[in-house]
Amino acid sequence: MENPPSAIIFCNTKARVHYISVVLQRFGYDADELSADLSQVERDRVLDRLRAGTLRFLVATDVAARGLDIPAISHIIQYEPPEETEAYIHRAGRTGRAGASGVAISLVNLVEKAALDKIGREFSISFEERYIPSDEDVENVVAERTTALLEARLRLRDKLQTERSHRFAPLARSLAENEDELPIITMLLDDYYQQTLHAPIIQPSGLPEKIDRPISGRNRRRRQ
Repeated sequence: MENPPSAIIFCNTKARVHYISVVLQRFGYDADELSADLSQVERDRVLDRLRAGTLRFLVATDVAARGLDIPAISHIIQYEPPEETEAYIHRAGRTGRAGASGVAISLVNLVEKAALDKIGREFSISFEERYIPSDEDVENVVAERTTALLEARLRLRDKLQTERSHRFAPLARSLAENEDELPIITMLLDDYYQQTLHAPIIQPSGLPEKIDRPISGRNRRRRQ
């Protein structure tokens, strides 16, 4: 199976790089980090995975923006605007190379948006503004995807497997009716979703192609 496209997530500090990398890993994503703190052996290990197409997300400081032999990247995500405006071009230039298509995304809050607008004026870049999905939007997409995967898996079961599972019908009914047992069902669904996170996606019908919704809260980040 073809490896999924890789993305680089740029942060301004080593501490932020480590934090974002850990959060992504804890949520089940294939992520690793790259900063000046890494030894040469560790740096080579991470870059070899990126070049081989086996690393989904590289979280990095500007050490990955230039001077490294990195293959074409499908997405560049700038978690925060760079401290120097020229660094934006070096970061974004890691995608869409040699005529290939690529996507550059910048996450900003209302204060940081002014800095991004300044970069746009300086380099004549027209940004397309989109609001980030809300927690409810994400929950709905995850629920639809998990339901579709479970239904597809159910259809693959043979008669013997279906008969075997009948033993658990009373327990399932009891768990569903008891509010105190909700954490058990939640844990099972979360574990299943994490196990299938990198499996081919069965696209549920009726999902919106994009979400444009006003931000709630001044510090919510949005995509540019």
